[in-house]
Order: sequence, then structure tokens, then C-alpha cells
Amino acid sequence: MKDQMALFSIVMTSVMFVLWVIICWRMIAPLTVRRSTKILLAAALLAALVLYYVTRLFVKEGLPVEVNTTLRWIGYLSLGFISLTIPFLFVKEVLQFGGRVVGDKKEPVDGARRAFLHNAGNAAVMAAVLPTMAFSIQEAFQKPIVKNNALKIAGLHPDLEGTTIAHISDLHVGSILDEKWLNALMSQVGELRADMFVLTGDAIDGKVSRVGKELDSLLKFEAPLGKFFVTGNHEFYSGVDGWVEQMRALNFTVLNNEHTLIQKGEGKLLLAGVWDYSGERFGEHYASDPFAAKAGAPEHDLSILLAHQPKNIFEASRAKFDIQLSGHTHGGQYFPWTYAVHLFQPYVKGLHQVDDSLLYVNTGTGFWGPPMRFTVPPEITLHTLTRA
Repeated sequence: MKDQMALFSIVMTSVMFVLWVIICWRMIAPLTVRRSTKILLAAALLAALVLYYVTRLFVKEGLPVEVNTTLRWIGYLSLGFISLTIPFLFVKEVLQFGGRVVGDKKEPVDGARRAFLHNAGNAAVMAAVLPTMAFSIQEAFQKPIVKNNALKIAGLHPDLEGTTIAHISDLHVGSILDEKWLNALMSQVGELRADMFVLTGDAIDGKVSRVGKELDSLLKFEAPLGKFFVTGNHEFYSGVDGWVEQMRALNFTVLNNEHTLIQKGEGKLLLAGVWDYSGERFGEHYASDPFAAKAGAPEHDLSILLAHQPKNIFEASRAKFDIQLSGHTHGGQYFPWTYAVHLFQPYVKGLHQVDDSLLYVNTGTGFWGPPMRFTVPPEITLHTLTRA
């Protein structure tokens, strides 16, 4: 697994370097300013990207020193800036290329005018990118919206009808989001007065030794029917065994390919959970297995699976789970990933019927990487069990 992560880092670094070169070539080099100014702009963007990689090392505790929050912001925003700029720049280049193909046949354009049109196009790119970034940052830090979702089940036991589940996912505390943000979030969750509370993975970014102290508000929070946790891929990146123990110390019931029975009146709800879908990469004993999670289950009226990634739904449906609650996708988080995420995940957000099972994908309550969300606001889901 370490080899795979190293390969991913090499590929990611290479891609970012190529994108930096493209921006230097197509946006900085054509500017009608001093050569020294161009070099300064290119160097500043490169330095910001280096800060992103320094920040990643810090978050993973690969650095023995604290990285100032402002420097972390610069690093993450540089990644956001490049990932937003490239698609806008691509559209601009295609339009200008098309214009040249059509226009040059009618009337050739001299070099000076061509340079002016090129820089004017780049100015239009910046006029699109910078406001989008500003809006995305504001949206990432807005108060999470509460999405009310009815889970309609045929023949639901009367004593389970009306049961509410507060569902959050993908907090990513430890990179930029901290204890203060989490305190406000848990106060908002508490106001919902849900019967159950579930956290479907990626609670953190970083190891227990650095981030564990940021999660105290989770310890203080209680729900009448209990609070439950399953691992996400970022728990694995940050030392999964340590995080399983830490979440148990915060009074969560952690479900790793296992289940628990929740009784409400005469109604019996089987709640199960699995390791993250990618867990097997870290060892065979971490394989995500909905069938194992349900094995030996007692008699019950309804079964719910907690699984970080929506991809588990196909096995969950075959294992006859009535409902799966997931996260992971962030809904793409911001443009252009709101479209690209569909290439990697079969279900990205909201409620879906998959064979005989219901799947709900929470789009994330925090954010990963750039502190940006665009048209995908942070979410708390309040599920209500109802009879179909």
C-alpha cells in the first residue's frame, strides 16, 4: 500500500507541475509586463504549490513542526486556483482556436492584435475564476444545510416509524477545520434532537496524536438510541487502528464488518457497518464485507448498513440490507469535480433505489483539500423512517 501511495504522490506531483507549466506558458508568458515580473508571478505560483505539498506532509504528520494556518490556506488555495483555472483556460483556448480557424480564412490577424485578444481572453478567465473561488470559499464555511430525507420502507414496524437519524460525514477535521468549527456543528446537530447519530467516515485528516484533541465535542454529544461510526479512507491514511480506538474512547459504537441490534418499543432495527471500501489495500483483514457485517444477525424488522463509500451498495443489496447510508463523494465539492466525480462513483448525492435497497449519499459536512464548495453546500442529513 505504501508503494501505491508513493506512486499516487508521484503522479499527482507530475500532473500539478504540468498544469503549472501550462498556466505559465499560456497565461503568464504572454503578459505585456517586464520579464522579471513574469518570473516573479511564476515563482509565486510555484511556491504556493510547494506550500500545498508541505501542508500535506504536515497533515499526515510527516513534519515535526507546526505549519501556520495562513500557510496552509495558501497551499490549499493554490491547488483550488489551478484546478479551477485549467478548465476555464481550456474553454477559452478552444474558443480562440476556433475563432482563429474561421477568422484567418476571412482576414489575417496581425501579431499585436492576436496578443491583445489572447491576453483579453486570459483576463476573462480570471474574471470567471476569482469570483468563483470567493463564492466557493464562502459556501464551504457556511452553516451546513439540514436536508430532511424520508426513508420509506414497506411494512415498517409501527414502533420504528418516525425514528430519526442525524447523519454527518466527511468532516476532515485537522487540515483547516478545527475544534471551534466542530463545536458549532455539533450544537447544530444537537438541535435536531434525533434518535440516533451516525458519522459515516473521514472524520479527520491526521493522526490521533495531532488531531485527537480537536474532537472533544463528539465525546459530549449523546443520542437516545446511540451514536455510531464507520471508517473512511482518510482514517486508513492516518492510522486506522488508532482512530478506531479513539472513536470508541469518544463513546461511539464503531462497526467494522459487524452489527448491533437497536430496540425501540417492539421494533428491532439491525444497524451494521463495514470497513472502508478501500480497506483491503491495507490488509486482508480490513476488507469491506456487508455479508460479514450481517452474519449471525438476530431477528429484526429493518436493516441499515453504514458504509463510507456508495460503491458498497451492490454487495449491500445482495446481502439484503434495506438501507445504506454513505458519504465520501462530497458531491464533487466544487467545479469541475462536481462533474468529474461521476466517472469514479456510481452514486454521488441524495437518495437512490438500488434493486431492493435504498441508498442515501451525504455530500459531506466539511471539505477536503481546498476550502471550497461550489453549488454543493455542507450537509447534515436528518433521515426519518416512514412506512411506504
